[in-house]
Amino acid sequence: MNLEMSLPLDLVPADVDSLPTRSSLLGRLRNLGDDAGWRVFFDTYWRLIYNVARKAGLTDADAQDVVQETVIAVARRMPEFRYDPAKGSFKQWLLVITRRRIQDHLRRAYRSSCLVPLTADPTLELENAVSPQPSPDAQLDAAWEWEWRETLRSAALARIRQRCAPKHYQVFDYCVLQGFPSAKVAGMLGLSLAQVYLAKHRVSRTMKRAVADLEAEMNRSSGS
Repeated sequence: MNLEMSLPLDLVPADVDSLPTRSSLLGRLRNLGDDAGWRVFFDTYWRLIYNVARKAGLTDADAQDVVQETVIAVARRMPEFRYDPAKGSFKQWLLVITRRRIQDHLRRAYRSSCLVPLTADPTLELENAVSPQPSPDAQLDAAWEWEWRETLRSAALARIRQRCAPKHYQVFDYCVLQGFPSAKVAGMLGLSLAQVYLAKHRVSRTMKRAVADLEAEMNRSSGS
């Protein structure tokens, strides 16, 4: 029996397996007057920049300043940006800009601090000697990588939610995002277990493709 043919019509999304990518956002950002393009950029990346700044130890106010300063720096440099795989990706380019803004704030915070260093704790020194902490740069790189993947995941979720039929997305949400058992989801939505398995598989596959498409899209120059 063809399980896909057994799905209700409202559960089968149109062209869900050939999810198209939008035109390159990078190309749009070269036009500083493209307010809609810059809004998409800000909505997509502000939380990434903010969260990494917070994980680097900045206050909420300083992290918000880093977001604004990074966006301004991107706007200034974007007209000259050209994607060159030999020099790195857009992801790394944005990281370099963000890192500099974070370091500026950390330096200012250090200079303005009047705190007297506490006496070193021998126990803590021993623990650090046995299990050294990663360098600040390594920690920031790790935070950036984590937040970047979360940013792509959120953008991909928004994309597939627009493309999928509502009930199809509900299956994915309940089973994958919220971790409900498939049998429970089938009862909640009035579907057979086979229909739940198929919907979950199809949207999960589409989700992976959407993340890959988004990452490739942001690493591609519109002029290439």
